[in-house]
Amino acid sequence: MNHPHRSHLLTAPRRTSIPAAVLGALLATAAIAQPPLKTVEECVESGTDLVALPGTASGPILARECRGCTSVRLEFDGRTRYFIGKQQVSYAQLREAAARGDLRLYVFYRPDTRTLTRLRLVAAAASQ
Repeated sequence: MNHPHRSHLLTAPRRTSIPAAVLGALLATAAIAQPPLKTVEECVESGTDLVALPGTASGPILARECRGCTSVRLEFDGRTRYFIGKQQVSYAQLREAAARGDLRLYVFYRPDTRTLTRLRLVAAAASQ
């Protein structure tokens, strides 16, 4: 018994598998063609006892992760932002909070220019 509908059902998966294979090959090619990832920001996880913050947000600072670690020389620019926890503050407010003791300080910068992008104190600094 030859059923015309049955032969159509048996060949249908073969026809759909070819476009799926072509789509898979195209996606794999697109993934390979992506440009390599580039680091746009790095962070020095430091503390206020390891980073001397200047009186004004200008010039260089030296940041390091530990007493025996090598320092990284970084520069402020007009786009540098300052945070206590998640709240953006002025540089003067950040400096005042940093003077309250040894607090965790995250120093973010662009590695290609060594320019500071943001300084962030832990949120506990705001409540002390």
